[in-house]
Amino acid sequence: MNDKQIIENIIQNIAASFSGEQSTKDWTQETIWFDASPYACVGKEKASKVFDAAFGNLKSCEVTILNMKTRVNGDSALVCSVQKWDTVNKDGSENSPFMMRQTNYLEKQYGEWKVLHEHTSMAADWDGTIDE
Repeated sequence: MNDKQIIENIIQNIAASFSGEQSTKDWTQETIWFDASPYACVGKEKASKVFDAAFGNLKSCEVTILNMKTRVNGDSALVCSVQKWDTVNKDGSENSPFMMRQTNYLEKQYGEWKVLHEHTSMAADWDGTIDE
């Protein structure tokens, strides 16, 4: 696998995760996270707790990556993705699907790609199209 494929696999694994541990598996202790909610933190332990609390309210969370743009420059990479989230609450009630934008900055450290920054934002009333 080349670097771009490895990086995109990391982002797909984050999107498919359903626990704090899975969501932060490829983060560092210095990773800065800007959540879609009014929250930001440094480090995987703090973020993991927030992910676990959010997932704890859900029966399922299916994320579909509709568009992903990846740019690799040596040992640095930037990934911008458009995602559709379908969630079901613990009581079985379904939430309306919603669109999210996620930006990840990664660096290759000691031969492994690590997420150093993740920024997620909600995109209301948008079909996910990126004008190119």
